[in-house]
Amino acid sequence: MTPWEQFKVRKRYRQVTVYLISVMSVFLIVALYLLNLSGAYDGVSKGIYNFLGISEFSSKADDYPMSVHFIDVGNGDAILVHTDDANIMIDCGEYTLNGTAAEYLSHFDIDGIDLFIATHNDSDHIGDFSHISQKYEIGELWTGKYPPETNVSRTEDEDILYRIAGDKNIKIKCPETGRYEVGNMTVDVLSPDKEYSNDNDNSIVVKISYNEVSMLFTGDAGKAAEKNLLDENADVAADILKVSHHGSKTATTEEFLGAVSPEYAVISVGTKNKYLPDKDTVKRLEDSGAEIYRTDLDGSVIVASDGKDISIFKENSG
Repeated sequence: MTPWEQFKVRKRYRQVTVYLISVMSVFLIVALYLLNLSGAYDGVSKGIYNFLGISEFSSKADDYPMSVHFIDVGNGDAILVHTDDANIMIDCGEYTLNGTAAEYLSHFDIDGIDLFIATHNDSDHIGDFSHISQKYEIGELWTGKYPPETNVSRTEDEDILYRIAGDKNIKIKCPETGRYEVGNMTVDVLSPDKEYSNDNDNSIVVKISYNEVSMLFTGDAGKAAEKNLLDENADVAADILKVSHHGSKTATTEEFLGAVSPEYAVISVGTKNKYLPDKDTVKRLEDSGAEIYRTDLDGSVIVASDGKDISIFKENSG
């Protein structure tokens, strides 16, 4: 065989190899998609990760008795607060075909959700409830005490949420402000204790404490709700702040930040939103001394603790 013929054979071999790899890749993607729709994907994906020896990001929290997972769901909120005794989920992001938040939880290996807090009725907070409720048993569902007048004719996302809760006999509660115990966590409902004209201000605001660590979750609450909390001398001081309304200029005032005095601040925001987070809001957070994490830059963020010391893990560690 001449050198030219040998070259053509090698070239043909490479072309066939590339073609086969492409076909196999497409086949694998389709197979995983179908498995995901069938609900069988969870075990398969775990097996692939274990076989390849790839450490899943969510496993970063395995050595800690408490962890908070700010799941990257784009421009929405989806947060899991996990201890060895209970699971609280705060919102779940917008509806997606594969159930982004539920898929993350499937790798974390939890048995169920003791409490699901739907901070308010926006689709980027409750839209993917169907996937969460399909995969996990939910003990109790908290919804807003002051729903908007449009609830007379509910949005599609609200209809789905309440229908699922009814079908699955999930207990629904509109919590009063006050203290509740969920497993080994203390949950203080701080807001709303009055009705606001802007529905974002009607977001459920909770402070969750685990031993010496405290976390403030604000939904999309704005300046009016923040001012009321300060006027009522609510105990908003916290180590970790979930920045309200994806870092919008409508919230996170200098006075409120001074009262919270967070060591860490997490902004749940999408990469395709050119308006969020607002640059002035980020500046106020920086001036407060808080260490800032953003899901648009860092991917999912894990805050892990032994109840005293805090460690932070970023999905995009580069």
